Amino acid sequence: MPPAEGGGMEISMKEKLPTFTLNQSVGNRAASELQVVMQKFSVFQEIDTSQDLGIDFIGTIIENCHPTKYNFNAQCKGTEDSEIKMNSGKTEFTYSIKTQTINYWRQKKDVTFLFLVDIKKEIIFWTAPLREVENCDLSKQDSVTIHIPLNNCISSKTDCLSSNFKYEIIRYYACFGQEIVSQLNQIQYINDDNDITNMLELMAVLEKNMVLVKNKYDEIINELNNKIEEDLKCTLKYCVRLDQMDEVVRRYCPNGIFNTKFSSGANEKTIKECKLELEQYVESDTISYERLYELSKEIYEIRCNILGFLREMVYEDMPFINHPDIDEECIKVLGY
Repeated sequence: MPPAEGGGMEISMKEKLPTFTLNQSVGNRAASELQVVMQKFSVFQEIDTSQDLGIDFIGTIIENCHPTKYNFNAQCKGTEDSEIKMNSGKTEFTYSIKTQTINYWRQKKDVTFLFLVDIKKEIIFWTAPLREVENCDLSKQDSVTIHIPLNNCISSKTDCLSSNFKYEIIRYYACFGQEIVSQLNQIQYINDDNDITNMLELMAVLEKNMVLVKNKYDEIINELNNKIEEDLKCTLKYCVRLDQMDEVVRRYCPNGIFNTKFSSGANEKTIKECKLELEQYVESDTISYERLYELSKEIYEIRCNILGFLREMVYEDMPFINHPDIDEECIKVLGY
């Protein structure tokens, strides 16, 4: 029966509507910001996220207006205040990722980057998370804490991607050899003739690639050796010239130029110590790219520091004369 005119029964009904949470809003805004920025440097496509497997975008780096062979996956996380995820030293952010997501990333043939988007500051921080869990057994963990360096950042003002971004893609391809060995272990014990044929073909392909890798490794080692020899030869030449300026140099190097520590950091060294360490490395008849690279950095740093010191001493000793040979060397080595 309809309500009487002039008075009536009020019916209140609370409508049931979908909820759009704050987390969803932050996530959508973060994804939009990331896509806008990354499309400056790559083909960056959002994938179907109806099932959250841990990858939001796939990308391909663009160089000179052309797509390259450098492909990657992306997981986007958003925040309105990135500082709440920053460590006490304010050098990196931390983010917890489920182990099952990590395992899924491990299966992919392309590296997965984790992006943390600060939507208020419009800054995006990134890392290659699988680097942290290489050779780690995560079977007893439900989640993993990933660290995102503060200096790995991009924004709408960024002109080009850091070379480290591309390096992480290449590095992941190198690490994927471990997965190939794991797959080979699964088919090692075989009986079927077709399986044996396939296995032999796989091994032939791997052997060919191993030779290519070994040749490239030898090439890099030779280039590094040549660089070390050049830096050492030039540094010793600077030292000889400084050693001849006895009165001027003695004020700053009472132990002599060859026994003065010109490198920085925890392991300060003299050029004499570096030269001896290099000789011991050569005599050991072992090849360690990591050790050779560290020596290369140390000797190059000493070269730069001694060259700068030489320029100061030359102009202090003879301030009214130009020294074009020193100036040209400084421009070539130091950039100024």
